[in-house]
Amino acid sequence: MGLINDKIKQFREQKNLSIEELAERSGVSVDVLSAIEKGNETPSSAVIIKVSRALGLRVDTLLEVDSVLGPVFTKAGEVHNSTNFSNGKTSKHDFVNYSSLTQGRSDCRINPFIVDINDNNQTMSSHEGEEFIYVLEGSAEVEYGNQTYSLEKGDSLYFDSVVSHCVKAKNGSVKLLAVLYSPID
Repeated sequence: MGLINDKIKQFREQKNLSIEELAERSGVSVDVLSAIEKGNETPSSAVIIKVSRALGLRVDTLLEVDSVLGPVFTKAGEVHNSTNFSNGKTSKHDFVNYSSLTQGRSDCRINPFIVDINDNNQTMSSHEGEEFIYVLEGSAEVEYGNQTYSLEKGDSLYFDSVVSHCVKAKNGSVKLLAVLYSPID
């Protein structure tokens, strides 16, 4: 399991970019990027998309370790390469954990994940693309623009992610199938 903050810093340094340069390219503030790299802030999916594009990477490149070609088969119960979105400094370590269902595939335009959210303190974000979420366990609350949707096990929601949105766990935690599409320039 990798921490997203370490990966962002690693790719930024590999590209010989300062935090200021990455902030300018991504539209994410220096303060936010610095807090993410230090593990003091959890990045939203919008920030991950903006940072990956600024680094010239696909979103799943930040979320994956290895790259493979051809079909990707994931057997039930064998989801690997999860990426932990947390500050790593509290007893409640995992705020959000993304487990890719396209393990190792770095050329996907459609990115399916199993997402475990153990925090309801997420912030609104927006980014290019579309999202589909399906509740596997627990219940979620999705704020989308000025609307709020309550989703229970078996419910789903499809939306244009350019509209400000936020997915939160209701009653403790939620497990989702999330499919993200982000157009590549």
